[in-house]
Amino acid sequence: MRRLLLVAIALTASAREGRAQEQPDAPPPAEAGAAAPATDDVEAAGVAIHKVKRGDTLELLAAEYYGDRRHKIYIMIENRLDHARELKPGERLRIPVSNEVIVAERDTLATLATRYLGDERRARYLAEFNNVTPGSTVAAGMPITIPLRVTYRAARRESLGAIAAGLFADSKQAQRLKHYNFLKRDELSKGETIVVPIYLRVHPSKRSPPDEESERLMRRRRDEVEKARRLLPTAREAWDKGNFALVRGLLYKLVVDGSFPYLDTDLVYEAGVLLGAAYIALDEPDIASTHFREVLQRAPGRPLSAFDYSPKVCDVWRKAGGKVDDTPPP
Repeated sequence: MRRLLLVAIALTASAREGRAQEQPDAPPPAEAGAAAPATDDVEAAGVAIHKVKRGDTLELLAAEYYGDRRHKIYIMIENRLDHARELKPGERLRIPVSNEVIVAERDTLATLATRYLGDERRARYLAEFNNVTPGSTVAAGMPITIPLRVTYRAARRESLGAIAAGLFADSKQAQRLKHYNFLKRDELSKGETIVVPIYLRVHPSKRSPPDEESERLMRRRRDEVEKARRLLPTAREAWDKGNFALVRGLLYKLVVDGSFPYLDTDLVYEAGVLLGAAYIALDEPDIASTHFREVLQRAPGRPLSAFDYSPKVCDVWRKAGGKVDDTPPP
């Protein structure tokens, strides 16, 4: 722990510098070992302000926020504490936290990574942290968690393996540090900094409540998903009976109502392909192609089974840029 503290104390000044881009009005850093200045209870840049109560310790706060007493190191780094001292009732501590954001229309993992992680190339880490398939898209109204981050400043020439071992007790995390920071070398020079993503989620009781716009987006998503799930069984039944006009009428409502941005990828694929197939059956392939392209924007690389749809539907799907799977079903 002592080694970790020594290398980690240097993080704090640069960490606040990195957060300044996301939170320009952040208060100045506290003196070493001093409590952070009082601010609002929750700050936008991934820091919660905790007012110490009698009986609080760094270990208890780590357990309260992170579910593990050993993670007190992140609280110590944030507050420039070089040793685990007693906390004074009434003092305020800065607690690094993950923060949850609600996806808006036209948001992508790349735009979210740019906004919250500083570079669109870090979209893969948002996908990884949120168990989203890499290359897939996100639906409006869904929550995405932004991982906790700190900035590490090398006190001397240090290997990424040693830094990873100190911060995570796992030298294999060096590759993540290297790729996250777009480094070509496996070591840092004295004074060089890297951003360290920490895959922790704070306890739900410690998360800031969603704002009014986020609540609206989440309600809209629930409503649109419910609508799609209600319409699809009727549309599939109409397709099986050859009533293609009814399929078009049912599913086009999702287009008119602007439902697709709020639907999961699987629902977009199912509804969009069925709608396009109905237009082809009604001899309107150009309109079908438009809907197929919209599906492929949300589900890139998702193939169409040649055994589920006619050659005419598969041909339009290919022309829209999609792939067709000719593999026989098991």
